[in-house]
Amino acid sequence: MEIQTHSLSPTFQFHLLSQSTDTYFPPNHSSLRHATAALKLQKVYRSYRTRRRLADSAVVAEELWWQAIEYVRLNHSTISFFNLPETAASRWSRVKLNAGKVGKGLSRDSKAQKLAFQHWIEAIDPRHRYGHNLQYYHKEWCKSDAGQPFFYWLDLGNGKNLDLEQCSRSKLQKDCIKYLGPQEREQYEYIVREGKIINKHYGDALHTNENCDDAKWIFVMSTSKKLYAGKKKKGLFHHSSFLAGGATLAAGRLEAEHGILKSISAYSGHYRPTDDTLDGFLSYLKENGVKLEQVELRKPNEDSDIYEDNNNISEGAETVESIGKLHLAEISEGATNAPSLVKGNPQSETVTYARTLSGGLQSPKTVVPKTAILQRINSKKGSKSYQLGHRLSLKWSTGAGPRIGCIADYPTELRTQALEMLHLSPKLPPTPSYRQLGGLDLSSTS
Repeated sequence: MEIQTHSLSPTFQFHLLSQSTDTYFPPNHSSLRHATAALKLQKVYRSYRTRRRLADSAVVAEELWWQAIEYVRLNHSTISFFNLPETAASRWSRVKLNAGKVGKGLSRDSKAQKLAFQHWIEAIDPRHRYGHNLQYYHKEWCKSDAGQPFFYWLDLGNGKNLDLEQCSRSKLQKDCIKYLGPQEREQYEYIVREGKIINKHYGDALHTNENCDDAKWIFVMSTSKKLYAGKKKKGLFHHSSFLAGGATLAAGRLEAEHGILKSISAYSGHYRPTDDTLDGFLSYLKENGVKLEQVELRKPNEDSDIYEDNNNISEGAETVESIGKLHLAEISEGATNAPSLVKGNPQSETVTYARTLSGGLQSPKTVVPKTAILQRINSKKGSKSYQLGHRLSLKWSTGAGPRIGCIADYPTELRTQALEMLHLSPKLPPTPSYRQLGGLDLSSTS
Protein backbone atom coordinates (compact mmCIF):
# COMPACT_ATOMS: atom_id res chain seq x y z
CA MET A 1 0.00 0.00 0.00
CA GLU A 2 1.46 3.32 -1.05
CA ILE A 3 1.29 6.18 1.42
CA GLN A 4 1.04 9.69 0.07
CA THR A 5 3.44 12.15 1.71
CA HIS A 6 3.40 15.93 1.85
CA SER A 7 6.51 17.90 1.02
CA LEU A 8 7.07 21.02 3.08
CA SER A 9 8.66 24.18 1.80
CA PRO A 10 11.95 25.32 3.40
CA THR A 11 10.19 28.31 4.97
CA PHE A 12 7.52 26.09 6.50
CA GLN A 13 10.14 23.64 7.77
CA PHE A 14 12.04 26.47 9.45
CA HIS A 15 8.84 27.68 11.10
CA LEU A 16 8.18 24.23 12.53
CA LEU A 17 11.72 23.85 13.81
CA SER A 18 11.61 27.24 15.51
CA GLN A 19 8.46 26.27 17.42
CA SER A 20 10.20 23.44 19.20
CA THR A 21 12.41 24.46 22.10
CA ASP A 22 13.90 20.96 22.34
CA THR A 23 15.41 20.99 18.85
CA TYR A 24 19.19 20.90 18.75
CA PHE A 25 20.85 23.31 16.35
CA PRO A 26 24.48 22.91 15.28
CA PRO A 27 26.79 25.76 16.32
CA ASN A 28 27.20 26.95 12.74
CA HIS A 29 23.47 27.56 12.35
CA SER A 30 23.48 31.01 13.98
CA SER A 31 20.20 32.10 12.39
CA LEU A 32 18.39 29.13 13.91
CA ARG A 33 19.90 29.80 17.32
CA HIS A 34 18.73 33.40 17.07
CA ALA A 35 15.23 32.20 16.19
CA THR A 36 15.21 29.91 19.23
CA ALA A 37 16.38 32.73 21.48
CA ALA A 38 13.70 35.02 20.08
CA LEU A 39 11.06 32.36 20.72
CA LYS A 40 12.16 31.95 24.33
CA LEU A 41 12.11 35.71 24.79
CA GLN A 42 8.56 35.86 23.45
CA LYS A 43 7.45 33.14 25.85
CA VAL A 44 8.98 34.96 28.81
CA TYR A 45 7.24 38.19 27.81
CA ARG A 46 3.91 36.45 27.28
CA SER A 47 4.12 34.84 30.71
CA TYR A 48 4.94 38.23 32.24
CA ARG A 49 2.02 39.83 30.39
CA THR A 50 -0.34 37.11 31.60
CA ARG A 51 0.79 37.51 35.20
CA ARG A 52 0.35 41.25 34.92
CA ARG A 53 -3.17 40.87 33.58
CA LEU A 54 -4.03 38.46 36.38
CA ALA A 55 -2.79 41.01 38.89
CA ASP A 56 -4.85 43.68 37.12
CA SER A 57 -7.92 41.44 37.37
CA ALA A 58 -7.71 41.65 41.16
CA VAL A 59 -7.68 45.45 40.94
CA VAL A 60 -10.65 45.42 38.54
CA ALA A 61 -12.55 43.04 40.81
CA GLU A 62 -11.95 45.39 43.75
CA GLU A 63 -13.44 48.31 41.80
CA LEU A 64 -16.45 46.23 40.75
CA TRP A 65 -16.89 45.05 44.33
CA TRP A 66 -16.86 48.64 45.61
CA GLN A 67 -19.60 49.54 43.13
CA ALA A 68 -21.67 46.49 44.05
CA ILE A 69 -21.47 46.93 47.82
CA GLU A 70 -22.05 50.68 47.56
CA TYR A 71 -25.19 50.10 45.51
CA VAL A 72 -26.53 47.46 47.91
CA ARG A 73 -25.90 49.58 50.99
CA LEU A 74 -27.53 52.69 49.52
CA ASN A 75 -30.40 50.67 48.11
CA HIS A 76 -31.10 49.26 51.56
CA SER A 77 -30.88 52.64 53.28
CA THR A 78 -33.18 54.41 50.81
CA ILE A 79 -35.54 51.86 49.22
CA SER A 80 -35.55 48.21 50.29
CA PHE A 81 -35.99 48.91 54.02
CA PHE A 82 -39.54 50.16 53.42
CA ASN A 83 -42.37 47.87 54.59
CA LEU A 84 -39.85 45.68 56.46
CA PRO A 85 -39.64 45.33 60.25
CA GLU A 86 -36.96 47.68 61.51
CA THR A 87 -35.41 48.33 64.89
CA ALA A 88 -34.30 51.68 66.25
CA ALA A 89 -30.68 50.63 65.79
CA SER A 90 -31.21 49.87 62.10
CA ARG A 91 -32.91 53.24 61.60
CA TRP A 92 -29.92 55.04 63.09
CA SER A 93 -27.63 52.91 60.96
CA ARG A 94 -29.43 54.07 57.81
CA VAL A 95 -29.27 57.70 58.90
CA LYS A 96 -25.56 57.33 59.66
CA LEU A 97 -24.88 55.81 56.24
CA ASN A 98 -26.76 58.52 54.37
CA ALA A 99 -25.15 61.32 56.37
CA GLY A 100 -21.73 59.74 55.90
CA LYS A 101 -22.02 60.04 52.12
CA VAL A 102 -22.05 63.84 52.26
CA GLY A 103 -20.02 64.33 55.43
CA LYS A 104 -17.05 62.10 54.67
CA GLY A 105 -13.84 64.01 55.35
CA LEU A 106 -15.33 66.68 57.65
CA SER A 107 -13.63 65.12 60.68
CA ARG A 108 -10.22 65.91 59.17
CA ASP A 109 -10.88 69.58 58.57
CA SER A 110 -13.74 71.59 60.02
CA LYS A 111 -13.42 74.13 57.19
CA ALA A 112 -14.14 71.55 54.51
CA GLN A 113 -17.23 71.98 52.34
CA LYS A 114 -19.83 69.30 51.85
CA LEU A 115 -22.19 68.96 48.91
CA ALA A 116 -24.80 71.65 48.40
CA PHE A 117 -28.13 70.61 49.88
CA GLN A 118 -29.84 70.06 46.53
CA HIS A 119 -27.21 67.47 45.64
CA TRP A 120 -27.52 65.43 48.83
CA ILE A 121 -30.16 63.24 47.26
CA GLU A 122 -27.78 62.59 44.37
CA ALA A 123 -25.16 61.23 46.78
CA ILE A 124 -27.52 58.87 48.61
CA ASP A 125 -29.28 57.72 45.44
CA PRO A 126 -28.09 54.17 44.65
CA ARG A 127 -27.86 55.16 40.97
CA HIS A 128 -26.46 58.66 41.69
CA ARG A 129 -28.86 60.32 39.30
CA TYR A 130 -28.07 63.97 38.66
CA GLY A 131 -29.26 66.01 41.65
CA HIS A 132 -30.52 68.85 39.46
CA ASN A 133 -32.93 66.44 37.77
CA LEU A 134 -33.94 64.72 41.00
CA GLN A 135 -35.05 68.06 42.43
CA TYR A 136 -38.00 68.23 40.02
CA TYR A 137 -39.30 64.86 41.22
CA HIS A 138 -38.50 65.63 44.84
CA LYS A 139 -40.80 68.67 44.69
CA GLU A 140 -43.61 66.48 43.33
CA TRP A 141 -42.98 63.97 46.11
CA CYS A 142 -43.31 66.72 48.71
CA LYS A 143 -46.69 67.69 47.24
CA SER A 144 -48.00 64.12 47.04
CA ASP A 145 -47.88 63.24 50.76
CA ALA A 146 -47.85 59.57 49.75
CA GLY A 147 -46.36 58.32 53.00
CA GLN A 148 -43.52 56.61 51.13
CA PRO A 149 -39.76 57.33 51.21
CA PHE A 150 -38.68 59.44 48.26
CA PHE A 151 -36.63 56.85 46.36
CA TYR A 152 -39.17 54.10 47.03
CA TRP A 153 -41.91 56.42 45.76
CA LEU A 154 -39.82 57.36 42.69
CA ASP A 155 -38.80 53.86 41.58
CA LEU A 156 -41.36 51.45 43.04
CA GLY A 157 -44.20 53.41 44.60
CA ASN A 158 -46.85 55.86 43.47
CA GLY A 159 -44.42 58.01 41.49
CA LYS A 160 -42.82 55.31 39.37
CA ASN A 161 -44.91 56.26 36.32
CA LEU A 162 -44.51 60.01 36.75
CA ASP A 163 -42.96 61.73 33.72
CA LEU A 164 -42.41 65.46 34.13
CA GLU A 165 -42.22 67.96 31.31
CA GLN A 166 -39.29 69.82 32.94
CA CYS A 167 -37.28 66.61 33.13
CA SER A 168 -38.50 63.47 31.41
CA ARG A 169 -38.14 60.07 33.03
CA SER A 170 -35.73 58.94 30.33
CA LYS A 171 -33.49 61.95 31.00
CA LEU A 172 -33.63 61.29 34.73
CA GLN A 173 -32.55 57.69 34.23
CA LYS A 174 -29.83 58.58 31.72
CA ASP A 175 -28.04 61.36 33.59
CA CYS A 176 -26.26 59.35 36.28
CA ILE A 177 -23.16 60.86 37.88
CA LYS A 178 -20.10 58.64 37.96
CA TYR A 179 -18.80 58.23 41.53
CA LEU A 180 -15.19 57.05 41.58
CA GLY A 181 -14.09 54.20 43.80
CA PRO A 182 -10.83 54.22 45.77
CA GLN A 183 -8.92 52.43 42.99
CA GLU A 184 -10.31 54.53 40.14
CA ARG A 185 -9.65 57.75 42.02
CA GLU A 186 -5.90 57.20 41.93
CA GLN A 187 -5.82 57.75 38.16
CA TYR A 188 -7.10 61.31 38.59
CA GLU A 189 -4.65 62.38 41.29
CA TYR A 190 -2.19 65.17 40.53
CA ILE A 191 0.79 66.52 42.41
CA VAL A 192 2.69 69.80 42.14
CA ARG A 193 6.34 69.26 41.27
CA GLU A 194 8.71 72.16 40.59
CA GLY A 195 5.78 74.46 39.95
CA LYS A 196 4.11 72.11 37.45
CA ILE A 197 0.96 70.03 37.88
CA ILE A 198 1.88 66.40 37.18
CA ASN A 199 -0.28 63.29 37.14
CA LYS A 200 0.91 61.15 40.04
CA HIS A 201 0.15 57.84 38.35
CA TYR A 202 1.33 58.45 34.78
CA GLY A 203 3.84 61.27 35.32
CA ASP A 204 2.31 63.41 32.56
CA ALA A 205 2.00 67.17 32.79
CA LEU A 206 -1.57 68.47 32.92
CA HIS A 207 -2.60 69.85 29.51
CA THR A 208 -6.26 70.80 29.36
CA ASN A 209 -6.44 71.99 25.75
CA GLU A 210 -5.25 68.78 24.13
CA ASN A 211 -7.59 67.18 21.54
CA CYS A 212 -10.61 69.14 22.72
CA ASP A 213 -10.51 72.95 22.78
CA ASP A 214 -13.92 73.40 24.42
CA ALA A 215 -13.41 70.80 27.15
CA LYS A 216 -13.84 72.06 30.71
CA TRP A 217 -11.47 70.64 33.30
CA ILE A 218 -12.61 70.54 36.92
CA PHE A 219 -10.69 69.88 40.12
CA VAL A 220 -11.22 69.21 43.80
CA MET A 221 -8.85 69.00 46.74
CA SER A 222 -9.67 66.46 49.41
CA THR A 223 -9.41 67.07 53.15
CA SER A 224 -6.11 65.16 53.06
CA LYS A 225 -4.86 67.78 50.53
CA LYS A 226 -4.85 65.47 47.53
CA LEU A 227 -5.56 67.17 44.21
CA TYR A 228 -7.83 65.49 41.65
CA ALA A 229 -8.64 66.79 38.17
CA GLY A 230 -10.43 65.58 35.05
CA LYS A 231 -12.74 66.52 32.18
CA LYS A 232 -16.26 67.52 33.03
CA LYS A 233 -19.05 65.61 31.30
CA LYS A 234 -22.51 67.07 31.70
CA GLY A 235 -24.86 64.68 33.39
CA LEU A 236 -22.10 62.12 33.93
CA PHE A 237 -18.88 63.43 35.49
CA HIS A 238 -18.96 66.38 37.91
CA HIS A 239 -17.10 67.65 40.96
CA SER A 240 -18.91 65.14 43.16
CA SER A 241 -17.44 62.29 41.10
CA PHE A 242 -13.88 62.52 42.43
CA LEU A 243 -14.58 61.90 46.12
CA ALA A 244 -17.90 60.07 45.66
CA GLY A 245 -19.80 62.95 47.24
CA GLY A 246 -17.33 63.51 50.09
CA ALA A 247 -16.28 66.86 51.54
CA THR A 248 -13.61 69.00 49.87
CA LEU A 249 -11.22 71.80 50.79
CA ALA A 250 -11.49 73.39 47.34
CA ALA A 251 -13.31 72.86 44.06
CA GLY A 252 -13.49 74.67 40.76
CA ARG A 253 -12.14 74.81 37.22
CA LEU A 254 -8.68 75.22 35.84
CA GLU A 255 -6.71 75.51 32.63
CA ALA A 256 -3.12 74.39 32.21
CA GLU A 257 -0.61 74.05 29.41
CA HIS A 258 2.04 71.37 29.78
CA GLY A 259 1.75 71.49 33.55
CA ILE A 260 1.81 75.29 33.84
CA LEU A 261 -1.35 76.64 35.47
CA LYS A 262 -2.95 79.36 33.31
CA SER A 263 -6.32 80.11 34.90
CA ILE A 264 -8.43 79.01 37.83
CA SER A 265 -11.92 79.69 39.15
CA ALA A 266 -13.90 78.60 42.18
CA TYR A 267 -17.03 77.60 40.30
CA SER A 268 -18.76 74.39 41.34
CA GLY A 269 -22.50 73.84 41.34
CA HIS A 270 -22.11 70.81 43.60
CA TYR A 271 -19.97 72.38 46.35
CA ARG A 272 -20.60 76.15 45.98
CA PRO A 273 -17.06 77.12 47.07
CA THR A 274 -16.37 80.50 48.65
CA ASP A 275 -13.54 82.99 48.25
CA ASP A 276 -11.96 81.59 51.41
CA THR A 277 -11.70 78.11 49.93
CA LEU A 278 -10.11 79.54 46.78
CA ASP A 279 -7.60 81.50 48.87
CA GLY A 280 -6.69 78.35 50.74
CA PHE A 281 -6.11 76.48 47.50
CA LEU A 282 -3.98 79.30 46.11
CA SER A 283 -1.87 79.20 49.26
CA TYR A 284 -1.38 75.47 48.73
CA LEU A 285 -0.22 76.07 45.16
CA LYS A 286 2.13 78.85 46.20
CA GLU A 287 3.72 76.68 48.88
CA ASN A 288 4.47 74.08 46.21
CA GLY A 289 6.19 76.47 43.82
CA VAL A 290 3.39 77.56 41.47
CA LYS A 291 3.91 81.11 40.19
CA LEU A 292 0.54 82.72 40.81
CA GLU A 293 1.57 85.97 39.11
CA GLN A 294 1.01 84.26 35.76
CA VAL A 295 -2.32 82.68 36.73
CA GLU A 296 -5.62 84.31 35.72
CA LEU A 297 -8.17 84.27 38.54
CA ARG A 298 -11.76 84.13 37.34
CA LYS A 299 -14.85 84.88 39.36
CA PRO A 300 -17.47 82.13 39.59
CA ASN A 301 -20.12 84.23 37.83
CA GLU A 302 -17.73 84.69 34.89
CA ASP A 303 -17.11 80.98 34.56
CA SER A 304 -20.56 79.58 35.22
CA ASP A 305 -21.99 76.76 33.20
CA ILE A 306 -25.52 76.15 34.39
CA TYR A 307 -27.01 72.89 33.25
CA GLU A 308 -29.73 73.90 30.80
CA ASP A 309 -33.19 72.75 31.79
CA ASN A 310 -34.36 72.66 28.21
CA ASN A 311 -31.53 70.52 26.89
CA ASN A 312 -32.56 67.97 24.37
CA ILE A 313 -32.54 64.43 25.69
CA SER A 314 -30.16 63.37 22.97
CA GLU A 315 -27.66 66.14 23.81
CA GLY A 316 -24.31 64.78 24.89
CA ALA A 317 -25.01 61.36 23.42
CA GLU A 318 -21.38 60.95 22.44
CA THR A 319 -20.28 60.80 26.05
CA VAL A 320 -23.34 59.63 27.96
CA GLU A 321 -24.39 56.06 27.26
CA SER A 322 -27.29 54.10 28.66
CA ILE A 323 -26.89 52.80 32.19
CA GLY A 324 -24.74 49.70 32.38
CA LYS A 325 -23.51 49.96 28.77
CA LEU A 326 -20.84 52.63 29.09
CA HIS A 327 -17.73 51.83 27.15
CA LEU A 328 -14.21 51.56 28.48
CA ALA A 329 -10.88 52.06 26.80
CA GLU A 330 -8.45 49.18 26.78
CA ILE A 331 -5.42 49.12 29.05
CA SER A 332 -2.34 50.32 27.24
CA GLU A 333 0.43 48.02 28.44
CA GLY A 334 3.71 49.74 29.05
CA ALA A 335 2.38 53.11 27.92
CA THR A 336 4.15 56.13 29.29
CA ASN A 337 1.38 58.58 28.58
CA ALA A 338 -2.14 58.58 29.95
CA PRO A 339 -4.57 57.30 27.32
CA SER A 340 -7.13 59.71 25.98
CA LEU A 341 -10.89 59.36 25.92
CA VAL A 342 -12.08 56.62 23.62
CA LYS A 343 -15.43 57.16 22.02
CA GLY A 344 -16.74 53.68 21.53
CA ASN A 345 -19.48 52.50 19.24
CA PRO A 346 -22.72 52.25 21.24
CA GLN A 347 -23.66 49.16 19.25
CA SER A 348 -20.52 47.27 20.18
CA GLU A 349 -20.87 44.55 22.80
CA THR A 350 -17.13 44.31 23.48
CA VAL A 351 -16.34 45.53 26.99
CA THR A 352 -12.77 46.44 27.80
CA TYR A 353 -11.25 47.98 30.87
CA ALA A 354 -9.43 51.26 31.31
CA ARG A 355 -7.66 53.10 34.08
CA THR A 356 -7.62 56.43 32.29
CA LEU A 357 -8.21 60.10 32.91
CA SER A 358 -11.41 60.11 30.86
CA GLY A 359 -14.20 61.28 33.07
CA GLY A 360 -16.85 59.94 30.73
CA LEU A 361 -15.98 56.31 31.26
CA GLN A 362 -17.71 53.99 33.65
CA SER A 363 -17.41 50.30 34.27
CA PRO A 364 -20.60 48.27 33.79
CA LYS A 365 -22.45 47.39 36.96
CA THR A 366 -22.42 43.71 37.88
CA VAL A 367 -25.48 42.04 39.36
CA VAL A 368 -24.20 40.14 42.40
CA PRO A 369 -26.57 37.90 44.39
CA LYS A 370 -27.24 39.04 47.93
CA THR A 371 -26.04 35.71 49.31
CA ALA A 372 -22.65 36.16 47.63
CA ILE A 373 -22.29 39.64 49.09
CA LEU A 374 -23.17 38.45 52.59
CA GLN A 375 -20.77 35.53 52.24
CA ARG A 376 -17.84 37.82 51.48
CA ILE A 377 -18.77 40.26 54.26
CA ASN A 378 -19.03 37.44 56.79
CA SER A 379 -15.70 36.00 55.67
CA LYS A 380 -14.01 39.21 56.81
CA LYS A 381 -15.30 38.72 60.33
CA GLY A 382 -13.83 35.25 60.84
CA SER A 383 -10.29 34.22 61.62
CA LYS A 384 -9.92 32.60 58.19
CA SER A 385 -10.52 35.11 55.43
CA TYR A 386 -10.73 34.56 51.70
CA GLN A 387 -7.97 37.13 51.33
CA LEU A 388 -5.27 34.68 52.46
CA GLY A 389 -3.06 37.70 53.02
CA HIS A 390 -1.09 35.84 55.70
CA ARG A 391 -0.08 33.24 53.10
CA LEU A 392 1.30 35.71 50.59
CA SER A 393 5.07 35.97 50.30
CA LEU A 394 6.92 39.14 51.26
CA LYS A 395 7.35 39.87 47.57
CA TRP A 396 3.63 40.42 47.17
CA SER A 397 2.78 41.89 50.56
CA THR A 398 3.91 44.57 52.98
CA GLY A 399 3.38 45.32 56.62
CA ALA A 400 0.15 47.06 55.65
CA GLY A 401 -1.14 43.94 53.90
CA PRO A 402 -1.08 42.43 50.42
CA ARG A 403 -0.46 44.79 47.51
CA ILE A 404 -3.23 43.20 45.49
CA GLY A 405 -6.29 41.36 46.67
CA CYS A 406 -6.73 37.66 46.23
CA ILE A 407 -9.01 37.14 43.24
CA ALA A 408 -10.69 34.18 44.96
CA ASP A 409 -11.93 36.61 47.61
CA TYR A 410 -14.62 38.03 45.31
CA PRO A 411 -17.95 36.56 44.16
CA THR A 412 -17.93 34.51 40.98
CA GLU A 413 -19.86 37.15 39.03
CA LEU A 414 -17.21 39.79 39.73
CA ARG A 415 -14.32 37.44 38.97
CA THR A 416 -15.85 36.46 35.64
CA GLN A 417 -16.47 40.05 34.58
CA ALA A 418 -12.98 41.15 35.65
CA LEU A 419 -11.39 38.37 33.59
CA GLU A 420 -13.59 39.17 30.59
CA MET A 421 -12.64 42.85 30.73
CA LEU A 422 -8.96 41.88 30.59
CA HIS A 423 -9.48 39.24 27.88
CA LEU A 424 -8.63 36.41 30.27
CA SER A 425 -12.08 34.88 30.36
CA PRO A 426 -12.36 31.09 30.08
CA LYS A 427 -15.25 31.76 27.71
CA LEU A 428 -12.82 32.93 25.04
CA PRO A 429 -12.02 30.35 22.33
CA PRO A 430 -8.79 28.44 22.95
CA THR A 431 -5.70 29.45 21.01
CA PRO A 432 -5.06 27.04 18.09
CA SER A 433 -2.19 24.67 18.66
CA TYR A 434 1.08 25.47 16.93
CA ARG A 435 1.05 21.95 15.54
CA GLN A 436 -2.32 22.33 13.86
CA LEU A 437 -1.35 24.34 10.81
CA GLY A 438 -3.32 24.48 7.60
CA GLY A 439 -5.49 21.54 8.60
CA LEU A 440 -2.41 19.29 8.91
CA ASP A 441 -2.15 17.67 12.33
CA LEU A 442 1.58 17.29 12.86
CA SER A 443 1.15 15.65 16.22
CA SER A 444 0.05 12.40 14.59
CA THR A 445 2.52 10.04 13.02
CA SER A 446 2.01 7.93 9.93
